[in-house]
Amino acid sequence: SVCEILKVQRAKAVEILFRREEKIQKHFLNIEENQAVCCPNQEHAAWFWLPPTVVDKPPKTGHNVRYKGITVAKSPGDVRRENYGKKIRRHFSKIGFAYLAGSIVIYAVQFLASMVGKKFVPGVMADANGSFIVLMLTMYGISMPFMGWLVSRIPAQKIEERKMTAGQWIIAFLMCYGLMYAGNLIGTALTFGIGMVKGTGVDNPLVSTVMQLNPRVTFIIAVLIAPTAEELLFRKLLTERIVKYGELAAVLASGLFFGLFHGNLNQFSYAFLLGLFLGFIYVKTGKLRYTIGLHMAINFIGSSLGTWMLRVTGYMDTMETLTEFLNTKNLAVLADLGNGIVGMFIFGSYASLILMMAGAGLILTWLNRKKFVCCAPEEKVASLGKKKAAVMIGNPGILLYGAFWIGIMIWQLLQ
Repeated sequence: SVCEILKVQRAKAVEILFRREEKIQKHFLNIEENQAVCCPNQEHAAWFWLPPTVVDKPPKTGHNVRYKGITVAKSPGDVRRENYGKKIRRHFSKIGFAYLAGSIVIYAVQFLASMVGKKFVPGVMADANGSFIVLMLTMYGISMPFMGWLVSRIPAQKIEERKMTAGQWIIAFLMCYGLMYAGNLIGTALTFGIGMVKGTGVDNPLVSTVMQLNPRVTFIIAVLIAPTAEELLFRKLLTERIVKYGELAAVLASGLFFGLFHGNLNQFSYAFLLGLFLGFIYVKTGKLRYTIGLHMAINFIGSSLGTWMLRVTGYMDTMETLTEFLNTKNLAVLADLGNGIVGMFIFGSYASLILMMAGAGLILTWLNRKKFVCCAPEEKVASLGKKKAAVMIGNPGILLYGAFWIGIMIWQLLQ
């Protein structure tokens, strides 16, 4: 009674026969090299390669795990997949810890800068422009370079470079703006609903901050510095360390990390969609200048141009005057309202143009939806099956990074 070892790889409709108590029992079809099964109560154990569907899930602790009277052991393929899964989990955890450490440093350095500034240059910190410049310079000049250095120490895979035509870039800009606009509406609706529930409004820190700043300060920081630094950190450094595990994983990480980094629900909604789109552009082109240009254009329209139009047209003052008239019914107020009619018309024309751009972008996104195809990951990653997401997300680094920024967002909503 010598055990005959059969090793059948990916055969179809193969029937394995076991002899037990002089009866022939039929077992298991569609043999594949995935699981190993040992026939019990035999003097010599016979091992066969069986598909993963034979058991509910792969055993967690080596051999001698029983399932329906059969002793199941991990095949060499299972062991290799588990080891590779652990390697991926460690890699993603390192990425999460790097971004988490950088995020903590951002808050720590800004807090120290604020304390030092209030003590030694209180006049600068009392001014909206002065305090904003100090905080942004510490973030983009100290904290984010430190975060980038941490991330750069993690192994990466360079993305193949491809060109975009001018026409493709313009279409990408419209699509990008449409997604950003839709995300902004979603964020506004969510925060409005939360404000209704808690009884007080939810402040949008971006709007309240930008309206107080000098337009030149806004342009230099929001249009030139921020897009360059953020694209380097959340597109190049991040996606190049994930793309070997699949373009889809890199794009999703780009959107999620970038959205969470903004620290409030208003901005998360559109930053997440913007990060997804820019991440897709980068993994398909490998050229940072395309995404930096798109990011700069979006920030220019949303911050510099938008606030400049509000100031020049006197839109906010006119709306306050109109509200006062509706509340008081004082006809004398209409004189001031008449002076702002031209400004209202100009701003209305600008707003109409913005809506048309956003609408065109969303239509283009829908028409081109089938082109948003991410290349499949390498075979070793694909072999993990449904475990890919659990391995990439279910690790300490990624979970703690997400928990940190979600906590910041919840705290901001409760203010």
